[in-house]
Amino acid sequence: MSKLTYLVIAIIAPLTLAACSGEPWTLSQSSDQITMRWYAGDVPEGTAAADAGTYCMRLGKAVELGSIERDGSASIGHYRCV
Repeated sequence: MSKLTYLVIAIIAPLTLAACSGEPWTLSQSSDQITMRWYAGDVPEGTAAADAGTYCMRLGKAVELGSIERDGSASIGHYRCV
């Protein structure tokens, strides 16, 4: 393989792994709420709360935890922007 091929692999492999990281993802959002989902074994609950807080802060509001559900190994957090 050429040096260019190795360079492309060296760049793409970490990006691919990062895309599969356990970061929480958004299921729904509106001006007064956001619902996040994450795998509890991969992501601390505080990380999801911080992401929800960042979303609410962009709206000029504070975040408040509504509830957290368990769905197998996944957690679903419902947060209010108040």
